[in-house]
Amino acid sequence: MSNWNSSPHPISDIRDWSNMGRLEIQADFQRREVWNESAKIMLMDTILKNIPMPKIFLSVVIKENQTHRIVVDGQQRIRAILGFMRDEFCLLYPYVGEYEGKCFSQLPSSEMDSFLLYKIDFNEIRGASDSEIREIYSRVNKYTIALNKQELRRADYPGEFLDLAEKLSSNEYLDDVRLFTPANRRRLSDVEYTSELITTLIDGPQEKKVTLDDFYKRYSKFPQGERKILETKFNRIIFDLGLIFDDMPLSKTRFRQKSDFYSLFCAINSLLDAGGSLEGKELGPLRDDLNILDYHIEPSSESVDFREYAVRCVSDANSLSSRVWRKNFLINFLGGTYLNAPPEGECAERIVRIAEYIHDPSYDMCPRANFVCAVCEGEEDIADNMAIAWPQGESIFQVSNSRWIHIDCLDKDQKFEWLTYIDPNQLNLGLEIEES
Repeated sequence: MSNWNSSPHPISDIRDWSNMGRLEIQADFQRREVWNESAKIMLMDTILKNIPMPKIFLSVVIKENQTHRIVVDGQQRIRAILGFMRDEFCLLYPYVGEYEGKCFSQLPSSEMDSFLLYKIDFNEIRGASDSEIREIYSRVNKYTIALNKQELRRADYPGEFLDLAEKLSSNEYLDDVRLFTPANRRRLSDVEYTSELITTLIDGPQEKKVTLDDFYKRYSKFPQGERKILETKFNRIIFDLGLIFDDMPLSKTRFRQKSDFYSLFCAINSLLDAGGSLEGKELGPLRDDLNILDYHIEPSSESVDFREYAVRCVSDANSLSSRVWRKNFLINFLGGTYLNAPPEGECAERIVRIAEYIHDPSYDMCPRANFVCAVCEGEEDIADNMAIAWPQGESIFQVSNSRWIHIDCLDKDQKFEWLTYIDPNQLNLGLEIEES
């Protein structure tokens, strides 16, 4: 029959057990060492501040007439404590205090003594079989909810980056568009996601979460002016999203999905950085284009562009390459309004393909659902001699407010001057036709 004993031991006992070879830290049923250095440092901070820590479970056995202790639960803490006393790491960030930068051997002797005298509560079981020890380990860990990455960041990386992420994650618009569920909020997933949005403002799209810890470290402290700039940029993008989706609630479109919202956020940020703006502009054509995207983007779409966007939202959605591709895809559509400029290069090619796709007679969302020339009103095979055009005075360049015109009719129109930038046979034509 195994017996339990609950008693405190000072850290000096742990050191002595280890030095005598009578402490087995990692039994074969335990996971490997997983704590990062920040977690270890903050545990040392806990000890130096004499804050209690949770109990550690040990199994006590007799081997060759000597008492040995096997760690059942608590190996990460014990490894960290022993490593600190061996000067394997020092009190660097996120530690803040009078011993910053010091290793254990560099602490004042009085502080070293206090550290060694710090007591940890142990639950020790004697006479337990191997199967009993495994069951104890399972019971201790089975019903414990492990901290997720963001909950650990909140503990490990306090500072101004965290403060900014928590502040911006509470933006009411993010609730209005239902970007986060109550469960997301409870486990700080909203703060983590907002942190990712902030990193795009600093250094563009990032591989999901790979570099997030580094941003928390680098920007734990930064000038108030820089933080204000980030906050202003974030709120400006949210303001623009409110304008764009004023008549078509974002919460009812695919853009409420986190991959899509991230891409849209990045695209607007890039366009604002390029000097673009929505101020005083007619947003109807842009909204129509976003409706088209919302309606047609799916993995089974016949459009190669819509299909690839959908796949990149599902397969490897959070890789840097997929995030950059989706951002650039959305810039193709938003740029015609933000920048008051027709698309060029690869963007022009994409617009031609999509315009051909959505102007097909079988497509009924667009008011110009046929390849009908805006000048002579005649129909013809688009591949022969039709181009996409806008009146010369137009300042918004969206698919939804484009016109199909016979190339031969461009110089015959008595009503409009036309600017055409896409001839399916000569992309990027950039041809301006003077009024006859």
